Amino acid sequence: NGFSVVAEKLNFFRFISHFRSVHRGAFFARQRTTSVRKLLPESWGFLCPVHTPDGEPCGLLTHLSSLCKISTDLDQNNHPKDPKVIHRTIATVLAQLGMVSISPLLALSGPPKYLAVLLDGCVLGYMPVGNIPQTVPIDLEIGYVPCTYAGAYPGLFLYTTPSRFLRPAYMEIACPDGGNCGRTPSAPPATHIELHPTAMLSVVASLTPWSDHNQSPRNMYQCQMGKQTLGFASQALKFRTDHKMYNLQNPQSPVARNVNYKKYNMDEFPLGTNAVVAVLAYTGFDMEDAMIMNKSSMERGLAHGQIYKTEHVDLSLLQKKSDGIVNLFSRPTGKRNIHNFLDVDGLPHIGQTMHNGDPYCSVLNTMTGDAKLHKLKAAENVVIDSVIAIGHGRDPLQKIAVKFRHDRNPVIGDKFSSRHGQKGILSQLWPDIDMPFSAVTGMRPDIIINPHAFPSRMTIGMLMESMAAKAGVLRGEYVDSTPFRSSSAALEAKDGKTGSGYKGKDKHYPAISEFGEQLAQHGFNYHGTEVMYSGLLGTELTCEIFIGVVYYQRLRHMVSDKFQVRSLGAINPVTRQPVGGRKLGGGIRFGEMERDSLLAHGAAYLLHDRLHTSSDYHVGDVCTTCGSLLSTLMVPSKQPAVGARNKPKKATCKVCQSNAGVVKVAMPFVFRYLAAELAAMNVKLTLKVASA
Repeated sequence: NGFSVVAEKLNFFRFISHFRSVHRGAFFARQRTTSVRKLLPESWGFLCPVHTPDGEPCGLLTHLSSLCKISTDLDQNNHPKDPKVIHRTIATVLAQLGMVSISPLLALSGPPKYLAVLLDGCVLGYMPVGNIPQTVPIDLEIGYVPCTYAGAYPGLFLYTTPSRFLRPAYMEIACPDGGNCGRTPSAPPATHIELHPTAMLSVVASLTPWSDHNQSPRNMYQCQMGKQTLGFASQALKFRTDHKMYNLQNPQSPVARNVNYKKYNMDEFPLGTNAVVAVLAYTGFDMEDAMIMNKSSMERGLAHGQIYKTEHVDLSLLQKKSDGIVNLFSRPTGKRNIHNFLDVDGLPHIGQTMHNGDPYCSVLNTMTGDAKLHKLKAAENVVIDSVIAIGHGRDPLQKIAVKFRHDRNPVIGDKFSSRHGQKGILSQLWPDIDMPFSAVTGMRPDIIINPHAFPSRMTIGMLMESMAAKAGVLRGEYVDSTPFRSSSAALEAKDGKTGSGYKGKDKHYPAISEFGEQLAQHGFNYHGTEVMYSGLLGTELTCEIFIGVVYYQRLRHMVSDKFQVRSLGAINPVTRQPVGGRKLGGGIRFGEMERDSLLAHGAAYLLHDRLHTSSDYHVGDVCTTCGSLLSTLMVPSKQPAVGARNKPKKATCKVCQSNAGVVKVAMPFVFRYLAAELAAMNVKLTLKVASA
């Protein structure tokens, strides 16, 4: 009902985002105005401007920035605060600073000389206007509204209540000695200084490498796709019995990482794999957002994942409490080949492959001697990963949890994404022997993407990551990819720093130059390109190919969970059309737009096949005399002749009382249903049957 949200453990990004999200309310989602969704300046530093979905909840579902906290009614030792003591202390301090209980000269005309002091909405007293700037402490929220004409109500507003947004900032007031507060002399004067340029971003958005070089919608897409990634969700995966959990078999830590990556300990919950990515149009299978994967890389475990599903069997729910313990887990006797699936205790064998319809446990009723088999309902083969017995003291076992494992190799149609919103669909598993290879090292890429993915999307951060991670792999070091920084060497500004490529004191030294010089030191091209040869022809490719290391994520959208095929199956009993839905074995709806497309192409026979022959084909009796479809009935003869029962019956029109003009007409059954619906509203449908 909207009062609670399940904290999904798909990956750590999704889990932590549940606790940092701020929703404006479902009421505003139905409004057509856009003023509620706008990014307001007062939310700077409190709400992330990047981490919000695209589409209907855009601007309504936001997330707290990484340094934003919510005030509580607990102190530093997690003990409850006493609001009376806090109010008394603040009132005492304000009284010492010149606050009086009643305001003298309050009713005089002109600007007020005394301003009201409000603490949590209650008036504490009044203070002279000249003393206000001297009474601003730093340990509570202060709102000082000066006395101006046609402005807000003047006063000193103090707040100590919980549920307030708080964020740290460096303030000039913290330097009463007149120092420069750590700023350079050339910096303009400021009242507040941000602790870090990425403080305005959320936890998820602050982990995107070089997000300041990407188009802003791409950073939004990464925040959404990062929460849909197949990752390492939990350290206690083998002990958990969640209904559904995803796991990446061979996760890796990214080579290019932000400073917050270590702060949030994301190495314990990796989300992807460092893949060698080449940017070229090698075959026709990489058009649009398609990508080609090295088949040998897949066979070595690249992006291999599992889906764990758990079935709980509780015998206490199958019996009455007054009967005591009647049902037990036990293998039935007399059933053929049952020992191939179940052990003597009625539970399955660990590591066994099971198919749809195979039993995974057996329940024996000790009173009747009947055995009930719980059978697997799955569209694909599964493996018994574990069987967890949930006991209750010394009583016989009454509850178990059987965990099934679905192994998922990357197949054609699975969805992948980089950390820059560049999503792609696996279009082909290309043999390793046919992949292009480098002329210098012989290296073959793991993934090939199309060059047309970059010009319109402008994800320059992905190009920087490719070069930086390539240089980091050669040096065996992680690379700092924090946005709003030129390079790590320029930040350190140390002359003679070995290995970074930085040799001067230029503080605007670009990161690309640093990584380019590092590549050149290891014998690679300065711009990250390499001469490559075709794996099919063995000839040199015309252009130098941009190739590097990019952290790729495998998303949970997989073909094995979504493909839908139907030939014969269930139909709707009312319309006699195929039912919809993958679980019901239904088909995909052939809608109005598909119909218009076939009409535009002139494919009349195909249109007739989809909407009639393969849908709800029906042969009905129509009276050509009165044109009625509903008045024809199969009426047996009143005086049947000898052998008339074996002859086919003829349809007779009840209106005309004759079967002379009754003919059979093929039509969609939903048309007959429409005629019956119109007849219920006293509307008669008359047909004119032309001669065939």
